[in-house]
Amino acid sequence: MHKTAFIWDDKYLDYSFPGDHPFKSLREAMTKKFLEERGAFHEIDIVKPKIISEELLSLIHSKEYIEFVKKKSETGEGLLDDGDTPAFKGIFEASLIRVSGTVTAVELIGNSSYDHAVNVGGGFHHAKRSEASGFCVFNDVALGIKLAERKLKKIALIDIDGHHGDGTQYLLYDDPNVLKVSLHMYHQRFFPGTGSEEEIGEGNGKGLTINIPLPPGTADDMYLYAFNEIVVPKVKEFKPDLIFLLNGGDAYYEDPLVELKLSTKGYLEVVRTIHSLSHQLSNGRLIMTGGGGYNYEATARIWTLSIAEIAGLDFTEFENLEDCCFIASSEFVKKRVMEIVEKLKKIHGIK
Repeated sequence: MHKTAFIWDDKYLDYSFPGDHPFKSLREAMTKKFLEERGAFHEIDIVKPKIISEELLSLIHSKEYIEFVKKKSETGEGLLDDGDTPAFKGIFEASLIRVSGTVTAVELIGNSSYDHAVNVGGGFHHAKRSEASGFCVFNDVALGIKLAERKLKKIALIDIDGHHGDGTQYLLYDDPNVLKVSLHMYHQRFFPGTGSEEEIGEGNGKGLTINIPLPPGTADDMYLYAFNEIVVPKVKEFKPDLIFLLNGGDAYYEDPLVELKLSTKGYLEVVRTIHSLSHQLSNGRLIMTGGGGYNYEATARIWTLSIAEIAGLDFTEFENLEDCCFIASSEFVKKRVMEIVEKLKKIHGIK
């Protein structure tokens, strides 16, 4: 068993958009319930996040934008972006505590209190320096990584959300200390429209952004093929001091917003490999956040199974949360993914 912290505050549940908006905090609540029912918190510590200051938040967000969110939070009216992220009363505080959870995770790993830390309330990878985007107000991922760099030299971010993590990519695009990897569904009419294989970083960070744009219908077999052919060798080559996993649940085969076809078994294979890499390369240092996921029950199962794997819990308690089988891609998708992988190998010098 590995010493694992589960970052949690009941105020996380306040970050839930009203009406028929797809982002609901039911996912996080169900995850905690699944863990509680299986006795996980006898082995995993629940740690309350320490609220960060606005000054710390301004490391990655402009002060003008922070003030804008505070004003919208007071009235609860209007939008924080072009349409995906509506304001509601208290959205500033609800966003801040979730960002604080990821910062707390970084502190716990940085001071060696824990091997692994999980913040299912984090993963807001679309938020940019001066704007909200894609249900994300403040970018906890970019902030957490910037703070981690103060103690740890090199960080590998592996983002397996079904959408490209555009905000995090561009906030860290020229950072030479961060390997940024994203596997996501891609076509130009699919949100956010970024994340092609040609986006590889700039300046001192050139070559350290690796996008794996997958076609709709990519299932377990070809997702794992792309992951093992591209991600694993590049992470091993980079030798990070910390691995940061953004575990969005919306690559699941029954997610209503994304057309990737991962089962819980596919997710678990990815998480097992990342967990193993953390012990091989990073002295066990691993942080997992949540992310997207709009089939709430499936996302909660994915996160619960991932936490059981990371913490080294008795898996017999969690087997009933697994899907029965792996899912196979069509021949058309297989051919397309193989072409993408070969192109990426050439771009990034993978043999």
